[in-house]
Amino acid sequence: MKIPIKIIAIPFVIVIIIIAAYQLFSVGDTEKKDGNKISNVDYGTLDEIIFDVRTSNVLKGELIKTTNANGIIRANRELDIVANIPGYISNIHIYEGKYVAKGLILVQLDDKEYQIALKEAEDQLIEARVEYGFLTKDTGVDTMNIDNAVVIEKQISQLDQQFNKGMLSEEEYLTRRDELELKLIFTGAKREELILNKSGFSRAVNAKERSELNLAYTKIKAPFPGVIGDFDLVVGQRVNSGEKLFKLIDVSGFKIDVGVLESEIVYISKGNRVEIKVNALADQTFEGKVVFVSPYIDTETKTCKVSIEIANPDNQLKSGMFATVKIETASLKDRILVPKDALLVRDRRNLVFTVEDSLAKWKYVDIGEKNDEYIEILKGVTPGEEVIVEGHYTLAHDARIRVLK
Repeated sequence: MKIPIKIIAIPFVIVIIIIAAYQLFSVGDTEKKDGNKISNVDYGTLDEIIFDVRTSNVLKGELIKTTNANGIIRANRELDIVANIPGYISNIHIYEGKYVAKGLILVQLDDKEYQIALKEAEDQLIEARVEYGFLTKDTGVDTMNIDNAVVIEKQISQLDQQFNKGMLSEEEYLTRRDELELKLIFTGAKREELILNKSGFSRAVNAKERSELNLAYTKIKAPFPGVIGDFDLVVGQRVNSGEKLFKLIDVSGFKIDVGVLESEIVYISKGNRVEIKVNALADQTFEGKVVFVSPYIDTETKTCKVSIEIANPDNQLKSGMFATVKIETASLKDRILVPKDALLVRDRRNLVFTVEDSLAKWKYVDIGEKNDEYIEILKGVTPGEEVIVEGHYTLAHDARIRVLK
């Protein structure tokens, strides 16, 4: 005979109810016992809590006011070295990051073609000298009308003076001057210039000088001492005239150009001290000075360009680094100062906590100027007092404190 499922389930339900009831009464007993313990707490001891704080002294000294700005570090001199003539690279004396002295040959181009061009120019100059000699011999000087030449030169001088005074238009001046110079040629006064031109001597001299210059361009030299950058050349590579080859960076000093708001630029002048922090060198602070203040305010950004010079004695700085600068704008002498962290505002009033006999004393203060570190106190505390700078946000007047060193 089958037993109904309901009959089988009833005993199990009864057992579960009994267990739950037992646990409920047990919890109640525990709560009563715990309640007795809580009722034994001595709330009077809460008044004996000691707050740990850190302190600093009220100072009398100089308050340096500053303005902050950001900029990119640039080398004082950074030059793209280019090829003045086309050619093939025959020798390379540098590499990326190498320091070079002024005048050092950096790259040598193949000069065979330019040596030949110079030799041809020298030969043409010899021929021109011979022709010049013949023309000089054949042309006499007795026919030179010296008196007429002196008169015409005087007329040209007077004409120049009239033009400079605005008595003649440019067109009239040029027309009359051309006429006088033509007359001067016929007097024989410019006979030497005519002979030089007719013999080809002047053109030959110019061709020789140009060939010498091109030959010199095959030796690419350092125009100033610095470090090589952006270098990627190989021997045998052809370069074109005007092509950028690499960079030369003067690492002896760097500068930063920053934009300063027009409302603050009136406090900045050449020579002002600057404190500089570089993101890549977070643990270090560099010093610089203002070397240039632009006379121009950008109409869109309402900022003025300020150039800052910064030394690089250990070669730690690199061109392109991001920097934050703090420019000195004013120096206020003999001011009562407290650290910025000491100041609190409660009920819209400024206050500080001082330390007296291991107690925190609440004092309202009047403040003046401030910078990133200190605040000037006009009234409320005196130099030498000890003010709390850490652990004072939850303090009350006469709270017991322990000063941590």
